[in-house]
Amino acid sequence: MILINIISLFLLYYLKKSSGPQGFPVYLNRYFKYGMIAAGVLIILGASHLPPEFLYQLLSFVLVGAIIYVILNTPELEYLKTLAITPLPIVGVKLLEYVIERISPSIYDTLENYLDAAGFFALIWAVTMWLNHRKQMKELEIERIFLKEQERQLKATAQQKSQLETLVAERTSEILKQKEELQDALDHLQSTQAQLIQQEKLASLGQLTAGIAHEIKNPLNFVNNFSELSVDFLEEIGEEMAKFSESAEKENILELLEDVKSNLVKIRHHGSRADSIVRSMLMHSRGGTGSVDPTDLNALIREYANLAFHGMRANPNPINVDIKLDLDETLPLIKLNAEDFSRVILNLVKNAFDAMRDKINEVGNDYKAAVKIMTKDLGYQILIEVEDNGPGVPDEIKDKLLMPFFTTKKGTEGTGLGLSITHDIIKSHEGKLEIESTVGEFTRFRISLPKEKL
Repeated sequence: MILINIISLFLLYYLKKSSGPQGFPVYLNRYFKYGMIAAGVLIILGASHLPPEFLYQLLSFVLVGAIIYVILNTPELEYLKTLAITPLPIVGVKLLEYVIERISPSIYDTLENYLDAAGFFALIWAVTMWLNHRKQMKELEIERIFLKEQERQLKATAQQKSQLETLVAERTSEILKQKEELQDALDHLQSTQAQLIQQEKLASLGQLTAGIAHEIKNPLNFVNNFSELSVDFLEEIGEEMAKFSESAEKENILELLEDVKSNLVKIRHHGSRADSIVRSMLMHSRGGTGSVDPTDLNALIREYANLAFHGMRANPNPINVDIKLDLDETLPLIKLNAEDFSRVILNLVKNAFDAMRDKINEVGNDYKAAVKIMTKDLGYQILIEVEDNGPGVPDEIKDKLLMPFFTTKKGTEGTGLGLSITHDIIKSHEGKLEIESTVGEFTRFRISLPKEKL
């Protein structure tokens, strides 16, 4: 009979634990408290065999019956009715044993094995119903969170609507007041228009400068890298020349090698200086400082994924895309060059849009384009994944995607610099970029940033 009291104690403990953020009324909490005390006392009395067995069993059944009755007949506990059904078979079998044993011990001895078997199946039932109850509770919790988020979004939308209405009213009032001043402002407007045209020309020049700088940077890197590598080769040649016997020809060769080495050092020096100038031009054209600051990575991803989406929708050939964000909200602030890293997100998402547009053109509108962006804190590093369900990338060109000027886009649609620049930015953050793809199914870009370096 101790099992019945353990069930009572467990039911009361679970009820008290399931109160949720709103809590139960005071009277229910008082019932739970006194019920747990009573169950605990009965368990102790049962273990000590102090009370008469008849009275002890009767009190145990009364307590568990009262708990089940409260669960089934209390409106606040409506969602926990399956919890009351869970122990019913066990209680029923124990109650049947109790009644039969009181009425006729001989019949009880005859049916004892059957009652034990019934108790075993009742236990299986209870475990099954408990697991089902836990599943229902999880589903209810998910639904509650969804409804709460939906309510929050509705409130935010209503608030934004109110703010917009107020703003529209204010602007309308301002326009009405300025109506009589429009003629006087015409000259000023023309002057402003001329200034805007000039600024637009400067902005176009900045974009042109950035494009030229990007084009220059890659061959400049080759010049710097190969000049440094050539210096190493010359040193190795010098080491090998030392093994030859002295002669005038050897001296001439060594002098020529020194001259070539000196020229390569100068090439390296001026190439580095040119690289610094190009880097400054790029930074200036983006209007940023290039500083590394603590950054909310999730906010950055939301902002620039949304920016890429609206940019795509504004193009002459927009597509419908479902963007799913699975962002780890426990991420700490991460030290990033936000201006550079925003280009990583833009490039990857825009590439996904372009690839899925090609797939729509091939298979038709039955295909549902989707992009999923995920972040996760792995403890030792931060993981970012950008996945699309586009046409995928064949294995033979997967390794070429990160090479400068390699592009799969047709005609003049792509320069082949987007993924190359993306890869360079990730490497500058001491990160790693991996590409996973299955032709016809998906392409996934995995970015790993070492957390201890952030």
